[in-house]
Amino acid sequence: MNHPPRTTYARLTPLQAGGVLAALALSSALCVAVTLSPLASRNPRASLPGPGDVALYHAEVDRIRAGEGYYAAAAAELTARGYPTRSVFNWRTPLPMWLLGKLPWFGLGKLLLGGLSLALILLAFASLMREDENRLTRPVLCALLLTGPLLPTVLGDLCVLPVLWAGVLIALSACAYGIRRPYWGMALGLAAVFFRELALPYALLAVIMAWRSRRRGELLAWGIGLAAWLLFFGWHWLCVRPLITPQALAHRESWLQFGGAAFVISTAQMNAYLLLLPQWVTALYFTAALFGFAGWHSPLAARVGLTSCLFVAFLAVIGHNFNQYWGSLIAPLMCFGVARFPDSLVDLCRAARAADQGGGRESRQRLSTKNLELRT
Repeated sequence: MNHPPRTTYARLTPLQAGGVLAALALSSALCVAVTLSPLASRNPRASLPGPGDVALYHAEVDRIRAGEGYYAAAAAELTARGYPTRSVFNWRTPLPMWLLGKLPWFGLGKLLLGGLSLALILLAFASLMREDENRLTRPVLCALLLTGPLLPTVLGDLCVLPVLWAGVLIALSACAYGIRRPYWGMALGLAAVFFRELALPYALLAVIMAWRSRRRGELLAWGIGLAAWLLFFGWHWLCVRPLITPQALAHRESWLQFGGAAFVISTAQMNAYLLLLPQWVTALYFTAALFGFAGWHSPLAARVGLTSCLFVAFLAVIGHNFNQYWGSLIAPLMCFGVARFPDSLVDLCRAARAADQGGGRESRQRLSTKNLELRT
């Protein structure tokens, strides 16, 4: 019985497929071993994104709602809570807290972020349905998986975390490209950068992809948008500099921590379900996502997979243990890779078994020829 190839793994020779299966088993074992070893990286303050940060941002929102300016509110709260303030990068840009502070009531911000999360699930479903020719399996699986990283957007007061907004907006942008709405994708990607500058690698990747595809209009739009963000960040820098006092605290260690696999796996745990399970489960989830990306070939796959790999490389070098929640930037994207993994594994096993089936056919042909010679 012939099965249509669903992933690029179906095109491998038996030897190649066997090698990939061995690499999958080895990488899974190594990642699990890291999480069970003293090298394991975990947020020392809490399993969910730092409650200290949540309380900080919520206090800033309350001050803005009371009529105080963002920078005065941020200076007061950061100093009172003992946060490092010597670097401009220790000060969040004002958009998320200013927006939440200007809304009529705090719950409206949670509804807004929850609405964006629901839109992401629907848009992911639509983009995969378009790609899979109306087959339901992968779109439904991806939609179900997305509930894990998106559940925090409606839990407690976590909607004050800028990184949650940026992660949802990055995934929405990728899906907008998936349904061939590049200017929606560009606008959503820029919004992610304005909410949290850590989304900048995604924007730069989108610029490179637009340049390689010779989409001049989109490239120009990205250029204008990123120039506007540079002006915005420059204004932010000018507002922050006078507020940095000689007594301002600084981080004792550099942001360059080279946390490697241990820190990357801990960031992949930013999922409401994975946080309830042992970290070795996240190690398997992480390797499944990467192998799912590797077997997926389409324009959407290139955008989602390259973005995820780019941030994985970034997080392997930059970030302290307490920055675990940065994983929320790509947590929704990882679901796309995991949704592809079952088909990838099936195609790999079929490609590897082709050697046995081919060898069996050759043996039967030799036996048939020998019997024919004996009869004659």
